[in-house]
Formats: sequence, structure tokens, C-alpha cells
Amino acid sequence: MNFNDSRLADLLKLFRSRGLRYGMSTVAATLTRKYLSIPLRVFPDFERVLDEERPARLSAPQSGPLPINWILPGIAPAQGGLLNIFRTIQQLEAWGHENRVYVLGKLPGGGSAPAKERIRKWYFPINAEVELLSDNIKDSDALIATSWPTAYAVRSVGNTAQKFYFVQDIEYMFYAPGSVYEFARRTYQFGFRGITLGSWIADVLRREFNMDCSAFGFSYDRDAYSSTGIRLLPAGKKRVLFYARPETERRGFELGILSLSLVAKKMPEVEFVLVGFPRQPLQLPFAAIFPGILPISELGALYRSCDVALVLSHTNVSMLPLELMACGCAVVSNMGPNVEWLLTDQTVQLAKPDPKSLAEAIIELLQTDQLRLRKIEAGLAFAQSTDWTKEIRTIESALLANREDSHRLALHV
Repeated sequence: MNFNDSRLADLLKLFRSRGLRYGMSTVAATLTRKYLSIPLRVFPDFERVLDEERPARLSAPQSGPLPINWILPGIAPAQGGLLNIFRTIQQLEAWGHENRVYVLGKLPGGGSAPAKERIRKWYFPINAEVELLSDNIKDSDALIATSWPTAYAVRSVGNTAQKFYFVQDIEYMFYAPGSVYEFARRTYQFGFRGITLGSWIADVLRREFNMDCSAFGFSYDRDAYSSTGIRLLPAGKKRVLFYARPETERRGFELGILSLSLVAKKMPEVEFVLVGFPRQPLQLPFAAIFPGILPISELGALYRSCDVALVLSHTNVSMLPLELMACGCAVVSNMGPNVEWLLTDQTVQLAKPDPKSLAEAIIELLQTDQLRLRKIEAGLAFAQSTDWTKEIRTIESALLANREDSHRLALHV
């Protein structure tokens, strides 16, 4: 493709005005639409926004296991949100509940059987049926949305006793104000009962949308993350890990890089490890190791090899701090109610979300062994006090609440 001078100027203007974070994918999409005359996919990408609302019309049975339908936007490997969903499904199955998974997007492998095998390989050995969402969705006691696009699908299904919203982050905060921001925000007004990952989300949804919510908490995989495994620290060096997600705005990539550059300037002997994204060339003001996307089985050893980890969260807090603390690594994170519902100054080093404050927090931990060891000990104890089985019992209780509410109403008739 030959660009004339004006088109090249437009391209440069796009980078200058939007920055690198705007992303090569967005630039490619812009150029494709502009120069190849390929239209925007408003349909079918957003057509579910127009689907007719159908209220839940089934009565909740008063006993027996729950038939539960989950609607997912898609299935892919190495997704933290899917990890929590399939972990929950596996445990609910162990307690006798029947789960079914319906998918909006394509099924990996092209069919139900291969999709299920991939879930069992990538996540947990669930027994649930896995199908593409269609008009033939089976009756359920609980129908669960898991993202804002799936909330529109749930709104249009009536053959269920109650609709739920499994909310792991506040998704409209992912977008600049505009169409998608409004589409996502509107879903919290659909009247579903929220099951939220943490109290911060529940507080926001209650305050802003008067949404009925039950909150559950974090834990970690004890088979994968432990402080007692091999601990290979670099000889004579301190090592800092950064959860770097260049493509994910809410993980504060630029803020983290600027913070680490100040650490490197003050302590040039420190070794930096950037995790969370595929290996790719990055121009940084300091040397760093890029291990790429590692299997869960290798993460524990990597975390144990680090003295301090920087994990930034600008919406709901990441699961990574608990996993790092379980491996005996001291954690630095940004202040904010979205973080401090889980992390406190007793268990991690909290700092204001600016480069100087975060750098000072990291340097203090690196230079003060007693403080770092105290944070490691407190963080490890806190991580070990958490339990996924207990948290999934909270989810089960929320799903059973409709049955209990109906029983109470019957007693008063």
C-alpha cells in the first residue's frame, strides 16, 4: 500500500494524538476502514443491545440441586476471569449442582466436545455441557451473566427462576465515555442479583445502581503457589517483578515503567522481571528480563525468585498479590478503595499512584530487610488465611437466596 504525504501525516497525527497505548490493533482497524473501505461491524457486534427483555418466568423449586446456566462471551486459555468461573463451576458440581455453559462467540475446537476438552486442559475438569448460545437454552433455576455482552443475552432469556450477574470488575470503567461505555454501564440497571468479586464492586454497584449484591473474596491455588518450593535468588542481586500489561489500561503499564526507571536510577544493581505479556521488544530505560507467558506450574518458582513485586490496579485489584504473597514475595501496590478492600499496609507496601511514591516504596523494601521480611511474613499469613471453598460457599448461598426468599414469602401468605 502506498501512502501519499497526507495519509502519512494522518497516521503520524493519530499516534501523536492517541499515543502508543491506542494500540497497533486500533491503528490497523482505522487504516483498514479508511483506506480499504471495510465498514465498521456494528452488526452483529452490538445487535444484542436491541434484544427484547424477557423477565424470569419460572418458579424456584424449594429443594434439590440447582440447574445453573452460565453465559460466557468466549473461551480462551490463560484468562483470570475464566479461571474463577470454571473453578466455581467445578466446586458447585462437587456439591451436586448441575451446570451448563453457553458461549456467545465461537467454541474452541469448533464443537461442544473439543471445547469442553480445552476447558478441562486449560482450567478445571468440569462436567458441564458446553454449547453455543441459541434459542434452545434449557430451563434453569439460575441464569448467570459473566460480562456486559452476556448481560444483554441474559436479559432476553425468560425460562429461568432468577437472573444473576457474576461481576469480577466494573467493565464500563474499561472504556472512554461513548457507546460501549454506555452499553456496559447500562447492564448494572437490568435488575439482576449481583455476585461480585470483592466488596469494592458491591459497594459501587449498590451506591450507583441500587443493585442487590453478594460479595465473595479471593484466594489462590495452593498447588501452584507456595513459599516452601525452590527459591533461586540471583546471586548478589535484588530482583523486582512488575506485572506489566501494556495492552491493559487498568494495570498502569506506563506508571509502572516510570516508577521502575526511578528505582533503576537509584539502585542500578537491581534486576527487573516483567511478566504478564508475550515476549516482545520494548524500549525501556533499564535492562529487564521478559519471561513471556508462563504456565501456572512455572509461576511459583519465578515469584519465589523475586524480592519485591509491583502490581498496579486501577479498577478491581488483581489476583496476583495473593499469589505473590503465598510465594514469600513482598508486594507494592497503589492506594485506593479498589485495592484496599483486600490489601492493607500490614500485608503489602501501599503507595500513592505516582512514579515517585511507588519508587520510594519499592526502594524502602529493597533497602530495609527487616521491613521487607515483616511484610513477607504478614502477607504469607494473610494469603494462607484465605480459602476458595469458603468463598464459593458464599457464591452458592447467593444462588440459593431466591429459594429461601420464596420460602419466606410462602410462609407469610
